[in-house]
Amino acid sequence: TSEVPAIHKIIDALPGHVKTSINITNKIVYVDHDVHQTTASVIAEALSGRGSPFTAVIQRDAGVEFALQSPHNSDYVESILFLVGLSSAMQSQIEDLLERRFGKTGAEIRVCTFHILSKTIKIEHNPNLVPAEVIAELLMENVDGLKEGDVVVTTDGASEGRSLPLVGNDGEKIVIEGNTLHVNVILSGICWVVSMLSVLDENWKHLKYVGILSLLFGLPPVAIKAFQTLKRFQFDANCMMVIAAIGAAALGEFDEAASVAFLFSISEWLESRATLRARRALGSIVNLRPDRANLIDPSSIQSTTPSQDTTPITTNRNKNNSGSDNDTKSIKTEGLYNGTSIIVVPASSVMVNSLVSVRTGDKVPTDGVIVEGFSTVDESSLTGEARPISKHTGDTICGGSVNVGPTQLIIRTTSTVDDSAVSRLIRLVEESQANRSPTEKLVDSFAKRYTPLVLGMAVLMCSVPWYFGTDVGRQWVYNGLIIIVLACPCALTISTPVTYAAGLAAAAQRGVIIKGGARLEALGRVRKMVFDKTGTLTEGRFALAHLQSVAEEQYSSNFVTMLLALMEASSNHPLSATLVNAAKLANIAVPSDAQVEDHTVLEGEGITAIVSNISDSSNIWKNNQVNRVYVGNRRLFTRLGMYSNLPVNVKVDVEQWSHQGGTVGFIGIENVGIIGAFSVVDSVRPESKKVLQILANECGMEITMLTGDCDGAASVAGNQLGLHRDFIKSQLLPEDKMHIVASMMEAGVGTSTASLCNPRGKRGLVLMCGDGVNDAPAMAAADVSVAMGNGAALAMEMSDVTLMDSNLNKLLFSIKMGSKVILTIKENIIFSLLAKLVVVGLTFAGKTTLLSAIVTDVGVMLIVTLNGMRLLPRKRKEFADADELNKECLDAAHVPKKGSKRKRPRKIPKSVRYEELPLDGTSTAIPEIV
Repeated sequence: TSEVPAIHKIIDALPGHVKTSINITNKIVYVDHDVHQTTASVIAEALSGRGSPFTAVIQRDAGVEFALQSPHNSDYVESILFLVGLSSAMQSQIEDLLERRFGKTGAEIRVCTFHILSKTIKIEHNPNLVPAEVIAELLMENVDGLKEGDVVVTTDGASEGRSLPLVGNDGEKIVIEGNTLHVNVILSGICWVVSMLSVLDENWKHLKYVGILSLLFGLPPVAIKAFQTLKRFQFDANCMMVIAAIGAAALGEFDEAASVAFLFSISEWLESRATLRARRALGSIVNLRPDRANLIDPSSIQSTTPSQDTTPITTNRNKNNSGSDNDTKSIKTEGLYNGTSIIVVPASSVMVNSLVSVRTGDKVPTDGVIVEGFSTVDESSLTGEARPISKHTGDTICGGSVNVGPTQLIIRTTSTVDDSAVSRLIRLVEESQANRSPTEKLVDSFAKRYTPLVLGMAVLMCSVPWYFGTDVGRQWVYNGLIIIVLACPCALTISTPVTYAAGLAAAAQRGVIIKGGARLEALGRVRKMVFDKTGTLTEGRFALAHLQSVAEEQYSSNFVTMLLALMEASSNHPLSATLVNAAKLANIAVPSDAQVEDHTVLEGEGITAIVSNISDSSNIWKNNQVNRVYVGNRRLFTRLGMYSNLPVNVKVDVEQWSHQGGTVGFIGIENVGIIGAFSVVDSVRPESKKVLQILANECGMEITMLTGDCDGAASVAGNQLGLHRDFIKSQLLPEDKMHIVASMMEAGVGTSTASLCNPRGKRGLVLMCGDGVNDAPAMAAADVSVAMGNGAALAMEMSDVTLMDSNLNKLLFSIKMGSKVILTIKENIIFSLLAKLVVVGLTFAGKTTLLSAIVTDVGVMLIVTLNGMRLLPRKRKEFADADELNKECLDAAHVPKKGSKRKRPRKIPKSVRYEELPLDGTSTAIPEIV
């Protein structure tokens, strides 16, 4: 952390610099810059320049992406091999075999990517030097468990002519490796061990002089760093250790000086090894960005018009980044894209509305819609969902997911790589690592004050006692050197960010993205939770239950359905898709010449537009007349004065629909009135009730549900979820939700700053969980905001936490992880300070040595670092299905009641799914689709 100001000073002076973020745990610097003014190479040279203490290596060059927009082909191709019984153990054996046979030069084989779930290996190789068939034979002959026929070349890149770009994206990959132990440190350690033999026997006393060699090998790198720090008018642990080592040598304690030089030199390597798993976990997420895409050449697509009986058309409405809607039509035909030409291009060069081929084992380059093929897709890297998802023609698919089924998928892209779901995920992870929490800053601030204080005391100990005699002076100088070693704040400053990194990585591996340590810590202090209903506690997938024309003789049900589909076609609300699909299922066509103008969203009420060029039995649209049409809830039509004129029998029906749990809406025409009413139903998520029960009963949370729905629908959903009527708020506008959240926050005492070391700010925080744009004001007002991953992009960007697969079990896990992080940081701080205080006490009692001081310092640093790393799972589990993953998250999040003697959660048999557990309360039957 002491080197952060120096990094900012170097980079901020460069032209074209915009922003710098530093991830201390991963030792990565993210720089936003104008590549035309300052390239990544210039930044690396500035950081690694003469007199700089840093060695910078470019891990991702944004300038390369511009160069890759016009790729040139290389001699390499990409082939895919299918291996029967491919496993992690077999993967290690294959990697060793290929490295032994072909070396690391990359001349024959450049990259080898394994995907165990699909049993495939993607190999980038030069077919002129080593064909795909040769590689397959090599594996069958030399890999244990493989026999003749167990390796199949499913795609031969050479025969298909799929040459890879000349300049690849390999340099953009984040390769996380542990620091190597340098030779000088090893030699210093050997000499130190020899010098320590001098304490075993008087006859070996002379071996202490070998400690001088240990100093010469181990101290220079530390001294160079100390000199660079002093040049910046700063003082850090390197300076302290140099002073301690030189001071001990001056006193003739060469073995003790060697202890300081070697143990401190090796501490950085030990720290790197201890945090390697956390860095690899986060690095694997950053590396999800797709490298290449198999782009279909538009000129090679068959100009075949499918027959009339095989052309069911499905329309998927996708929201692009600019906010406009794109209609993507897919034709269900077999082999429409067979025989097309494939061009392998960098994924960053794929434009919107392009066609790409995704074979078995391929990574989907960007978000899109499947236009041909049926397969299964592995989305575990994005959502934590362990079970592969079936994908059909017309389904949306996310970039970064992997095709693990046997069939090729043809995808029409709906976004660029930079705007895709996987890129948003990577940005969130990078942002979470760069954000520092108030506790982290407070620890650093404490260390900056604590270190000078202890150093001042050490200086007095090394100077004043000489007045009382040489022997006294030597003894107190020795004690002063011990205090200097103990003044090193490494244990405090290192363990805190490592703990946050481990917690964030553990959450990210389960498909939960938390934007930084402050938000993670805040999750552990939440005491009030507010949930939106639709799309959060419920599935958000509606079905039309009732549709009724108010005046059937004038406005038939078919006409009302058509008008609803016409009005809702331009809206992105979940209800809109339901009404549009209802018209399709009923084979009700929307007039091709119908015009919709001035389409406007009425917040919390519905939509309105001017409609023209349609015909009806009442002739209100005759002679090209235009009419303003409204679609919305009861609040809208009450405001317009139309609801009061609704026939009594329709009002009775509407009330009945509402009491059954339906969401009721109306359609009306200006100067005419309401012409139709409808009801749609939504189902509660399978895990919602169980999650709310644990949050309320075992975590002590106060749960409130907010919705814009009518009282009836809200009450039915609340009863199904087991909520008390006082905690169900209905018929709310977005600003009403915001005011409720704000009032809950004002009910607490103190500030909302999430710092565990700030007792005056201690109060229960308020969490808001939602999925849509309407929830954004309330989420912005809350202390902690949680967005569902399948919700609106705006909600995800604004939120502090994102549940990538919208599974509420993950929210339980996040709350528990926040509590664990707070507890772990407290343990580390208390243990670090107590250990140092004990050694200080022993120092003044004359019962300790410089060796014990440096061992204590390094040992405490390792212990608190490893304690923080306990938050990271030992091994990424391969779950059999989604139910097992949900159970694992529930078990990890299980918090016993206060005062409960039960120390561990009740074991639930694997054969029982959480959805099948008997739940208290009654449930209301949802009517079937009419």
